[in-house]
Amino acid sequence: METYTEKRAYKRSNYFAPIALSYFNKEHCFEAQTLNHGAGGMFFKSSFFLQPGATVYIRVKKFHLNGSYSGNCEGLRSVTLADVKWCREIPDANVPSYGIGVKYFEPEY
Repeated sequence: METYTEKRAYKRSNYFAPIALSYFNKEHCFEAQTLNHGAGGMFFKSSFFLQPGATVYIRVKKFHLNGSYSGNCEGLRSVTLADVKWCREIPDANVPSYGIGVKYFEPEY
């Protein structure tokens, strides 16, 4: 069994929201769900594999702001570009699923 060393530079917040994403400058859009996020990136679950090193465009489809949903959306980027850092299959899932970690690109301003 593989073990992974924690490399995060920022505190993470759990929050579950539906997202739409695509490879940068491509039309085909995929559905996924955030699991947690921080100032530097996001972890989400998807039914498809994303190639590490790829640039992806991510858009949060719906925030749960009425207080009926657990988690903290503070700091979650609603629209962003990110670099896929890793993609791992989630074992024992009913359907093929992948956990994907991305690092946000910093704005140039």
